[in-house]
Amino acid sequence: MIKNLSMTKTFMKIFTVATITASLCACSGFFDKDNTPTPTPLTHFNAEAKPQMMWYTSVTPGVGNDYLKYLPVVTNEAVITVGRKGMVTASDKANGKTLWSTSINKPLTAGPAVSDGLVFIGTRDGKIIALNLKTGGLLWESPVASEVLAPPAAANGIVIVKTIDGQISALSTKDGHALWHFQQTEPALILRSGSTPQIYGNSTVIGFANGSLAKLTLHEGSLLWQQTIAAPQGSFAIQRMVDIDADPLIYKNQIYVATYQGRISVLDLSSGKELWTHDISSFTGLTADPGKVFVTDANSNLWAFEDGTGTVDWRQTQLTARNITAPAIMGNYVIVGDGEGYLHWVSKQDGHFVARTRVNHSGILAAPVVNNNVAYILTKDGHLAAYTLA
Repeated sequence: MIKNLSMTKTFMKIFTVATITASLCACSGFFDKDNTPTPTPLTHFNAEAKPQMMWYTSVTPGVGNDYLKYLPVVTNEAVITVGRKGMVTASDKANGKTLWSTSINKPLTAGPAVSDGLVFIGTRDGKIIALNLKTGGLLWESPVASEVLAPPAAANGIVIVKTIDGQISALSTKDGHALWHFQQTEPALILRSGSTPQIYGNSTVIGFANGSLAKLTLHEGSLLWQQTIAAPQGSFAIQRMVDIDADPLIYKNQIYVATYQGRISVLDLSSGKELWTHDISSFTGLTADPGKVFVTDANSNLWAFEDGTGTVDWRQTQLTARNITAPAIMGNYVIVGDGEGYLHWVSKQDGHFVARTRVNHSGILAAPVVNNNVAYILTKDGHLAAYTLA
């Protein structure tokens, strides 16, 4: 049995096949037929706002056929991006001009993360690399257990790394030496992606492909609590996949987490006690705003839940099968990208469309990153764009 699923055409293809297959007996031939659903056609609406592109530039060769959500990181001066072939770029956030660009000369599968004046990236051959944030110069390189698919997280002098085999490694940001390790048993078949560990104060919260969420002490790696978010069900490995690939979200002393083929759960951050749940399948992500939690599900529907009770407030279904990204908050709106390169803004109040534009034709995998009411978008072919909304 294979260890992980390679994305042969689009990541949505796996989810489509997984949800309709009830008698998968072997992995061979699984991807021979393209069952990708036709994206829902876009419908006309009366725009209430106008997207304005501030700048547009090429930063990397892109992701190719890989499903790699290279989420940009925005600092005070720059937007940091990485690409599959090893390119790391810092672009001026005001005009998109390149501040520095460094080639690692090896495939990059995760990152970036920024902390303590450093940029951290993960490689396919199981390395964590630290670069100087100001110059892009290589500072150190440290081996970890295996391939790094989940973006690392860094704070307080520590970088937390999750590898594909379920091992967590804490490294010193100074020189990359290992501080502690934590191992979780992962299933035989997992999605080829991973959620970013979350650091909060002196603890870190980490989601695993077995559907569990764990809170560890940041400096020692001691287990504080562990909670099963979704339990595997079904006769076949692909039916039992409950990966936590959407980044857990820490908000108001609570942790929001979603699984594939499982549910969204809200837990008390201190104790791990479950506060509410709702059945949903998500691998992309979620975000929160006072009063509401917004989630993109595996069918590319956008949901809004009341954050205190889990009651469904609204659901936007007109983007079904468009491979939409995790949502982001931009003022009074929620913004998502899609697999055909469009950006969609919807109202936070009821989910109706307010604006739309197309960045380019390659598609968007990484969620928009919003900073000071500017949305930064990284496309599949390695272009970076900045948008405001008038």
